[in-house]
Amino acid sequence: MFVILYMIKSSVIEILKTFSDEEFLSFEEFIQTPFHNKNAKVIRFFKSLKEFHPVYSGENFNKEFLYKKLMGKVKYKDTYIRNLFSDLMNLAEKFLQINLIGKDHTHDRLLIEELKDRDLYEIADRKIKSFEKKVTSDKSKDHEYYLNKNFIYEMKSYLIVDKTLTDNFRKEQISSIIKLYMITLMENSFYLRVEEQRVSVKHRFDFLKHVLKYMEIHLHEFEDSPLLMIYYYLWQCYLREDDEKYFHKAKEYFKKNFYLLTKIDKKNIYSVMQVFYINKIDNGEIEYNKKYLEFLLEMLRMNVLSHKKNDSIGLNLYRNIIILCLMLNETEILRKFISKYISFVDKESCDAVLAYSNSQLYFLQGNFEKALEMCSKINYNDLLSTVNDNLYFKNDIKTLTLKCLFELNAFENAISHIDSFKHFIRNSKLIKDDVRKKFMNFLNIVNQMIRLKNKFDASKFAELKIKCKNSKDIIHSTWIVAKLNEIEKYPQTNCNTRFDKRKSV
Repeated sequence: MFVILYMIKSSVIEILKTFSDEEFLSFEEFIQTPFHNKNAKVIRFFKSLKEFHPVYSGENFNKEFLYKKLMGKVKYKDTYIRNLFSDLMNLAEKFLQINLIGKDHTHDRLLIEELKDRDLYEIADRKIKSFEKKVTSDKSKDHEYYLNKNFIYEMKSYLIVDKTLTDNFRKEQISSIIKLYMITLMENSFYLRVEEQRVSVKHRFDFLKHVLKYMEIHLHEFEDSPLLMIYYYLWQCYLREDDEKYFHKAKEYFKKNFYLLTKIDKKNIYSVMQVFYINKIDNGEIEYNKKYLEFLLEMLRMNVLSHKKNDSIGLNLYRNIIILCLMLNETEILRKFISKYISFVDKESCDAVLAYSNSQLYFLQGNFEKALEMCSKINYNDLLSTVNDNLYFKNDIKTLTLKCLFELNAFENAISHIDSFKHFIRNSKLIKDDVRKKFMNFLNIVNQMIRLKNKFDASKFAELKIKCKNSKDIIHSTWIVAKLNEIEKYPQTNCNTRFDKRKSV
């Protein structure tokens, strides 16, 4: 007899997979508490699921098996199982909400607000004082800190409004409001600044400049707020000419207060600091490639991999390290990096990222055939969310493919690839104009190198070499210089003869 197994695809399963052992036990207690759940069927259903935790897979992990454990030989009803999954999902969401409230100061704020609304002013006052002690002990003075301080001032003001003519905390309250506003403005403006660096878009920062001017005039009033000072110096770095001085000042504050900051603040600061290095490299200061790689490796050592709670690594960080290793010919650093951090990539992206990584590694090792093979195995749909988000990964692979074809003397394929690549670059609306120019210069130079390989012309070669030497608007300039040196060394070598490519970069 043929049996249909009703495979399980459920949001609550995805939530349960993320639970630690402690959270899983807490959730089990949670659903057994009558205050939260009075449905005994859900408790029995959860116990049936429990044996599959945390992987939730296997031959018996299907709806029919779970139904039989609950109902015996009664004919399978899919609606029955679906309803149980729905009920369990509602409980899981409620558990997460309560868990979230307990993790920060939200619980304290909600309790004080409720006591105030019930006119229980004496109890509320005691809770405010206790809450204030906890908040004051937070040395990071980040967004959450000033949010809590402003809440405390607001509650105090409400409780004493009919008892006094003067509020001796008003000056501190205004200062706290200003600092919270500044942190919020700077953080949100940083998102725009990072976006400008990545794609062809421009934002206005006129109002921010006025705020920074105010802060500059009253800087001593903000020196007790390390996060705000880091943000201030980073913005001065991006908006003023003496960027190096302000950048080092921001790094100094960051290093000094690193262990006071939250994980997400650390990641945000590292992300914003990357713009400094990228700007330098985009301006043709290629010596910053090495400094940038050292900076990113520092992020790894400090275990600041992504904004997520788990230790997954952000794809932008991962990609930047790969590309810098390629640029600097750091084969061993790249090999060790892939070996250690591929397991930190999100599961759904892992296969595509591994193929992407190995394509770059094989190229550095001189195995151009294998590099090309890896390029063809990358499923971009498994990387970032959209076609546009995957723009940089696609450009990386298109560039690497061309370099492999050149190294393998597959010049007809290379010329065809250049034509299609140019079409892609011209039609992309997201690529910045200066980046577009660098890609087009690179493609034109490779095209000229192919012509010189087929038919060497000393005059044209000298002209091309001078052009490459004087231009900062070329990507992969180190590799181009190496290929030009090979052509100069073997001017009469025809396209069927291969060079020793193991040292090419």
